[in-house]
Amino acid sequence: MKESTTIEPGVRPLTPGSSLQAKSAPRPASLRRQIASRAFSSVERMSMLFFIVYFLFCVLFVNKFANPVNLLNMLVQCADLIILACGMTFVFMNGGIDFSLTATLALGSIFGARVMTLGGDPLLMTVIGVALMLGIGLGIGVLNGLTVTRLRMPSFIATMATQLIFAGLALWYTQSATIGGLPRPFLLIGRGTLFGVQLPVFIMLAVVALSAFVLHRTVLGRYIFSVGTNHRTSLISGIPVKKTIFSLFLFSGGLAAVSGIIMTSRSGAGMPALGKGMLMDIVGAVVIGGTSVTGGKGSILGTAVGAALIIVLNNSLNLLGIEWFIINALKGVMIVAVALLGVLLSTNDR
Repeated sequence: MKESTTIEPGVRPLTPGSSLQAKSAPRPASLRRQIASRAFSSVERMSMLFFIVYFLFCVLFVNKFANPVNLLNMLVQCADLIILACGMTFVFMNGGIDFSLTATLALGSIFGARVMTLGGDPLLMTVIGVALMLGIGLGIGVLNGLTVTRLRMPSFIATMATQLIFAGLALWYTQSATIGGLPRPFLLIGRGTLFGVQLPVFIMLAVVALSAFVLHRTVLGRYIFSVGTNHRTSLISGIPVKKTIFSLFLFSGGLAAVSGIIMTSRSGAGMPALGKGMLMDIVGAVVIGGTSVTGGKGSILGTAVGAALIIVLNNSLNLLGIEWFIINALKGVMIVAVALLGVLLSTNDR
């Protein structure tokens, strides 16, 4: 006859293989390590934490940094950089790079401005000009995508070629002159306000939300992560690898066109050198945001944080009177540090 056992309320019964030894409470040092590992388990979280700390430091100790006008100006600057960096993030997800972004800005700017200054109804010319600028951005994206997927050319070579070609075409067409006299409806895109905040900020938020949705909540987004991780495995799994890579350059070119529309509108003229010098900040924002340079890992939110950090860094150091070349050197050090951190974290994950 089996002996019946009674179990007191609140006492867990022993199961086969369980130990009679009570589990000891986690030691303080162990608890601290667990908290640290969760807080610093990714480059994105590290960048976000550093951004929060540095921003608070600037608010407290950098003169005029917290001025409302200065903060609004930084928001608008963030809009330009974040939109461009979102496009670059898609290309980075495949381990590639798009050097042609600034040429896309310039070419769309001058041809859009030229069309809008031909005369006619201002609203109609604005619609035509914006459509043309978007078409140019998507067209360059198509060209880059076909060159990479059909001709099997590395993205840095393909996009460097289009950058040189189209940047040179923009300068030749305008003879380095700007094109002014843009219609008022177009100028409102970059200068108009809503609730006291300039419209580019709302466009930026929409771009970030849409890009994050595509990358993290759609089938295409899952394809992008898979292809960026391993081309061969993705191909065997039935994923359309070439179409996926092609779509990345469409996103990049299209978002560059959106940023070009905003920047041209705010400057009030088509400029053949629009965006000159921004490429390193774009790449820096993506890398600092935690997107892997080898592909397969990244996030739009991380990129937005990386771009915001670069803008805050530029602004605060400029207010402190630090020379521009030193600011660039500091950004370079930050990019190297974050890239090294990403390598170390990926090594630990293995």
